[in-house]
Amino acid sequence: MKVQIKFKKLNIMIVILFIALSIILPSQAIAEDPAPAVDSVPITDPAPAEVLAPTENPSPATDPIPTEGAAVEAPVVSADLLVTEPAPDTIRPSITVNSISLQSDGVVVKGFVSDNQAIDQPIVMKVIYPDATEEVLTPISGSWSFKTDVSTKLNKLKIQATDASNNTTEIPAQRPYIKSITMSVFKYKEKVYKEDGSYQDEDVTADIDILKHEGITRATLNQTIKIELSDLLSHSIVNPFIVYDKQQQPVPIANITFDSPNNIIELTLNDLNQGETYWLKFNTSLISTGQPNESTLLDDGGLNFYPVIKKFTTVSNAVKSYSINGYKMVEMDNLEKQPHGYYNNNVNNCTICHNTHVGSSSSLQGKDLAENYCMACHDGTAAPKMENADSDIKSKHETQAITEHQTKSGSCTACHNPHLTWSEDNQNLLKDHYVYEHPSSDEWEGKPVGEIDSSIQLCESCHGRYTYSYKERAEEAGAYKVLHYQKESSAIGQITTTDQVKDGITTKISNVEDYNLCFNCHNSEKQEQTNNKTKDILSYYTNSDSKHIISAINGNSLNGQIPCAECHETHGAKNIFLLKDKLGHENQQDFSLAKVEDWTDIKKRDFCLTCHNGKTSIYGVTGKAIYDENGVSLNTTNENAKSGHARDSAEVCSACHSNNNSFIEAVHGPVTINTP
Repeated sequence: MKVQIKFKKLNIMIVILFIALSIILPSQAIAEDPAPAVDSVPITDPAPAEVLAPTENPSPATDPIPTEGAAVEAPVVSADLLVTEPAPDTIRPSITVNSISLQSDGVVVKGFVSDNQAIDQPIVMKVIYPDATEEVLTPISGSWSFKTDVSTKLNKLKIQATDASNNTTEIPAQRPYIKSITMSVFKYKEKVYKEDGSYQDEDVTADIDILKHEGITRATLNQTIKIELSDLLSHSIVNPFIVYDKQQQPVPIANITFDSPNNIIELTLNDLNQGETYWLKFNTSLISTGQPNESTLLDDGGLNFYPVIKKFTTVSNAVKSYSINGYKMVEMDNLEKQPHGYYNNNVNNCTICHNTHVGSSSSLQGKDLAENYCMACHDGTAAPKMENADSDIKSKHETQAITEHQTKSGSCTACHNPHLTWSEDNQNLLKDHYVYEHPSSDEWEGKPVGEIDSSIQLCESCHGRYTYSYKERAEEAGAYKVLHYQKESSAIGQITTTDQVKDGITTKISNVEDYNLCFNCHNSEKQEQTNNKTKDILSYYTNSDSKHIISAINGNSLNGQIPCAECHETHGAKNIFLLKDKLGHENQQDFSLAKVEDWTDIKKRDFCLTCHNGKTSIYGVTGKAIYDENGVSLNTTNENAKSGHARDSAEVCSACHSNNNSFIEAVHGPVTINTP
């Protein structure tokens, strides 16, 4: 009995000892490791978490003591106490090629590189050549450039950028492109006489690169079109071309061959209609969607060739049917049947449009045609019909108010000179002028005459009745020029200056010669004369700070202001203001504007966004997007820009991109106004 009592006492003592130890040991642990303050953050934890301090008098554990062999539950750790590792950076650097320019000692390529990392994080750049040699590039504030040999195929070069997280981007320095498109044009029909006095008619033709001559006329009816590529191809090709007429009906291509050694594709077209306008499209999928399909032409490296759209008009019956050389009676008679030119040989041509003694105006125009001279033939009957002369036209290029002819024909003579003779360099009879640099010895009132542009100051104003002989001298010096209306493949767009001398005072006049056909009317003087009906666009195009000055990287020569024809039709349009209904070269966008009432701030903004969307491009240059896929502004430099560039903003672009909130300035010569 005593033994049992002693054993019970021993058990009670063990329990008391165990309870005492359970209280004493945790207290010592807490004393040795003091609790952190509520607001403190462990230095080693990159993602601060909220940590609760224990109370001063913690309660003893009340859970039952596990018996031997029982499963022990793992301690629960709060997710707030876990250390979170930062997500790895997987965003690659962005590389853009901004310009490719030909210089005397090589080709210079310039561009920009950017990344999402901090600006002090290095970006390693290099050019990789076809033989695997590398050239290190050192970007300065994101800008980089390099120079290479003229003969180097830029689409064989790779530009590489690697950021601090080892993310790498690699792009070609340039995509492949079409170098030339040669077509045959009809010059005239001549009589070739034989020894027996008989003769036969022979067509005299010329081969013309339609990339250098815009809107060619007199294309022959049976064509072999030669397309020269920028890069050699070793693989077979699927036809990447479409030819179609004004009804958008495809024209059968009789044959297509690829001359691999000379890198030339040849298309054969037979029996085209006389006096008809056609379009040649190359790599059409890139034009409409920007995505290649099975007929898209690629180079050997898998790069898309840049797309092309070119217009041409075939020779009309009125021009082709009559020989014009020689001075025999039969040939002189044929001269009367020519619609334009050859007036030095036969003044009877004048009677086509003018009456000899009586007319409806001081220029003796015939009464029956006074209201529509040109369209009497250019309605598709005797001459090609204008491509936009359809019933759904919303705006026409009528310019009677600023010409000497207050008739509908005045609209045509604002740009065309019907008295000129067709030539390879002026196939559309555009108005011409002289730009002559007078010898230093030529003075006017004791001052050098300098360079004179006859479109600014008439030669007759100084030379009077002797002007004709002086013009011959000017032509010999290369001073004769056509008022240009250059477009996509022929424009350079550079700003030039010339002298205007009035009352002995010489004034520098700025111009953009490639578009001076347009600026012959769209200048400040004409704007004042027409009481603001004709807008002054020249002032914006001669602003060297314009953000629409770009350099082509698609093989074209543009290195200046964007051609007028990128946004405007020439003769008439389905939109008001002669605006095109499709804009861009790749990933084209539709645009519709039927009436003036719809030309709201939102619509103006939409017009700009047809290019500034991050996917539509012209000349190989993609329009810079102003917001991301979530509609958030990509410009974070200031609050106004962040607000105005957001997708849901209703602010018109001219609020920040013109000097006087002028949308005309914002679209023709946009500038950036720095606002806080």
